Amino acid sequence: MRARLRLLATAAVLALTSTLLAAAPAPASPSAVAGSPGDRTATGRRAGNTEVPVEGGTARFDAPPTLLAALKDHGVTIADVDADGRISQHHYTGAGVSLDIEGGAVTNSGGKVGGELRFADTGLALLNSRTGKAVKISDFVGDLSQGTLRAGLDRGADVTLGTFTRPAANASVDTDAAMLRMNTSITVTAVAAAKLNAALGTKIFTTGGPLLHARIDARLDPSVDLRTALNLSGRPARREA
Repeated sequence: MRARLRLLATAAVLALTSTLLAAAPAPASPSAVAGSPGDRTATGRRAGNTEVPVEGGTARFDAPPTLLAALKDHGVTIADVDADGRISQHHYTGAGVSLDIEGGAVTNSGGKVGGELRFADTGLALLNSRTGKAVKISDFVGDLSQGTLRAGLDRGADVTLGTFTRPAANASVDTDAAMLRMNTSITVTAVAAAKLNAALGTKIFTTGGPLLHARIDARLDPSVDLRTALNLSGRPARREA
């Protein structure tokens, strides 16, 4: 009789244990927001925290009229530099340089445009006919998060050439065309002014003075929902005529 009671008690305990295990909640699945640090896809990212890939585009860098006048007064002309560092034979006193955009990423950083733009290896050269000196400026990189333009002087280490005011993301991203459009002025840094003056044997460049005007049209990944990824609202940006 006692053996039978022990068997019944054991069966009851096993039945109760099975019931409790079946009722226990399943382990929580990993958050969909979490991802690897290098993941640039929009899936699983919080709105506004996504890096949207840049697939190409063009940028035009022009010297402003005041700088052009100063260059002319000192006998300095502008020429193109190709990807191999060769200076073009055609020198001119106006305009600037057009560069292809090769890659990068765009983010919404505190409501302003962030990320980075990487340009083609071409660039421009400044040639001083009076001193016989010249300087090549190439390998441009736009740091949109810091509002700086970097480049290599004579194929050397990067120098922060200038700074610019970061535009509002909502006003700069054309969601219909999947484009980042920027139209901004760049002022020269103290380091760049000193290096450019030394390279040319002049005193043309001054800290905070005008350096370039940039007109940028960068193509963004069209498969990304830009409004969600960049936390945008309102109408898309449009290029003024």
